[in-house]
Amino acid sequence: MGRYFSIFLLAILITVVLFFTLPLLIGGIYGEIEIIIGTILVLLGSFIITQLFYIIDLLKNKNR
Repeated sequence: MGRYFSIFLLAILITVVLFFTLPLLIGGIYGEIEIIIGTILVLLGSFIITQLFYIIDLLKNKNR
């Protein structure tokens, strides 16, 4: 279970770094609403990706 938790946290960490560094590099100023909505969507997407990894591993172990 630790493997899946680390995948989830790594995806969240990368996203947070990108959300706060890309606007500074590009020079655009994003509103708070875009950052909040984007963060929520990334959290849900990261959760879905982590669950897919878990389901794939379950199916691999079931076929053995």
